[in-house]
Amino acid sequence: MTTSFTIVLVEPDEKIREEVREILRQDGYRVWAFARADSAAQAIAESDTEPSLALLSSGEDPGIDRLLEVLTRNASRCQRVWISPPGGDEVDKLAVSRRPRGLLSRTDLAKEARRLAERVWRTQERGRALVQVPAMLGQSAAMVHVRDLVDRIAQGGAPTVLITGETGTGKEVTARRLHALGTRGHGPFVEVDCASIPHNLLESELFGHEPGAFTDARALKVGLLELAQGGTAFLDEIGELDLGLQAKLLRVLDTRKLRRLGGRDEIPLDVHLVAATNRDLTAEVRTGNFRADLFYRLDVVRVELPPLREREDDGWILGHEFLKEAARRLGRGTLRLPPHLKREFLSYPWPGNVREVRNHMERLALVAPPSSQEVLDLSLPKTSGNASGLTIDFSGGPIPWESIERQAIAGALEAAHGNVSEAARLLGLGRGALRYRMSRLGQKDPEEEAPRKAA
Repeated sequence: MTTSFTIVLVEPDEKIREEVREILRQDGYRVWAFARADSAAQAIAESDTEPSLALLSSGEDPGIDRLLEVLTRNASRCQRVWISPPGGDEVDKLAVSRRPRGLLSRTDLAKEARRLAERVWRTQERGRALVQVPAMLGQSAAMVHVRDLVDRIAQGGAPTVLITGETGTGKEVTARRLHALGTRGHGPFVEVDCASIPHNLLESELFGHEPGAFTDARALKVGLLELAQGGTAFLDEIGELDLGLQAKLLRVLDTRKLRRLGGRDEIPLDVHLVAATNRDLTAEVRTGNFRADLFYRLDVVRVELPPLREREDDGWILGHEFLKEAARRLGRGTLRLPPHLKREFLSYPWPGNVREVRNHMERLALVAPPSSQEVLDLSLPKTSGNASGLTIDFSGGPIPWESIERQAIAGALEAAHGNVSEAARLLGLGRGALRYRMSRLGQKDPEEEAPRKAA
């Protein structure tokens, strides 16, 4: 933790104020604590530091309007959250008069403030890490065209962008480049893997919730979309959203406002949204699995990433870079791909695309003899496999669906020689969706197991 993350606390109760300030300072945050709002407003107006989070008492304070104006003018990205008043009826009055962006319960306030601060800090740290523009490596005509297109889109500031392409083609890197080169590059970059979050939790993760919104909602939760204020929200595997969430997301895109679960008020949303999918959304629209209105709302600007097999010698270039990166990370000396392996490398189809190249180079760096400066053998599968041949015997009676699902996943992984991206393609799933199912069924991820065995 660094002291660059500043929290403004306005709370007239000295005991509560000091307790919250001490807890947050122990975690390494810089805390400006005030009994009155006008003192906080003056300090912010006179400082060059932009606070990241403001915790504001909801009690009567004549200076609160000025403080809100100063925050809007001097700290537009600052997350503002109110501390609930002691009385129950006062909460309703506050909702009407102040239209709070968030509400922290006074019960265990220090604990809840710590949890919220960590969530906001982590989001902003991810955004700051992206100031350096992510590289989209490759010299093929297809990749040069895509890279130029991405850079033009970023400079144009399109409010929504749709990235399509096979699994492993680099959709996340593309989204990060769009963010870093755009006008919001210094804001947060918040990634949401729609496939890996269980459907019953995804709505709360995206939109957040108010205390009491459902049985386990004991405290305020700021959603991932709201955490992306002033920056970019990247919705990966957007084709995994169910129709109900698609409708809610469409409304957010149309109104640029969101409402937390259990909340009464709409929160203005200043977010650049980038969505990605490896599915054919046009076909999904035809089959009724994806809303046509949301598809057209997203498909204003599209970036279609080519598979590695259509990128000439780019795979070889990527292999060199990833191998060098893996060797450096593992703390070993120079490690190269010798020229005589180029034909074998390029003849392999790389069904998992760029991600598969990166993972395979990681394995090669792990197993290469310490004294060697060159890879001796690529150890590539001879064929990409086929997921056919799966049979299910119902002669013994009903078979649990989880058993069938487990067999299908095991068969696809075997056919794909342990390549999760290729197994996902054979099953018609996104990579994240397959990994979520494997975790739920207790199946091991071969791509995570291989480096451990090699080590």
